[in-house]
Amino acid sequence: MKLIALLLSLFSTTVYGGTLHIEKAVTGKVWQAADIRYANHDEKQTYQLNIGKQWINGRCSSSGTGNLHALLVDMNFDGHADLWVTGYTDSQERIRCSDVWLWDAPAKQYRFNKLLSAIPNLDISMADQGIQGGIRNCGCAAQCFYEDSYKWQANKLITIARREQDCERYREYRANEKNDLIIVKDEIIDSGNLGQQTIDNVKAYDWQRHAHIMRKSWE
Repeated sequence: MKLIALLLSLFSTTVYGGTLHIEKAVTGKVWQAADIRYANHDEKQTYQLNIGKQWINGRCSSSGTGNLHALLVDMNFDGHADLWVTGYTDSQERIRCSDVWLWDAPAKQYRFNKLLSAIPNLDISMADQGIQGGIRNCGCAAQCFYEDSYKWQANKLITIARREQDCERYREYRANEKNDLIIVKDEIIDSGNLGQQTIDNVKAYDWQRHAHIMRKSWE
């Protein structure tokens, strides 16, 4: 089961102006409860996290009609419960941002993780320890999409596969032995010959940057 479905159905933000004390985890052992407080600004909602008796501003914000959601879950499969805060950034629910705070056991505090937090529409599968993200609709009359798959390797998050489609082509990438994304399929869509391949672009497009630009235009 992917956790985002559970997150968005069970863990809605219902505390405003006060502190939300999160102490129960979906997965992983909780070493310290997470204290979060929310603030509403017209149609935008932001949050702060209490770390070391200081309130730290979160980066992820929710706009439109949706609120921020938060839960404790083991995001890097090390047995410790981490904090995941997420929320949609437009009324069409195309881009869902995430702030992931991994539990730093030696420091005994939550620490912001840039790599996981940069993944748009982040999702996680506990069954196979899989992590995915992407954009389901990036234009071209809803034909455009991309989806990345990740895994943890020696405490490092690496991209292992990608599927993407723009207005003209569908492509698939796989990671090689150096963990570089190499294109393995390049098909011209709606050409009448789905097997036609024109592999002339070996570099993966920076979709995370594209998602960030899409998100910023709505904030």
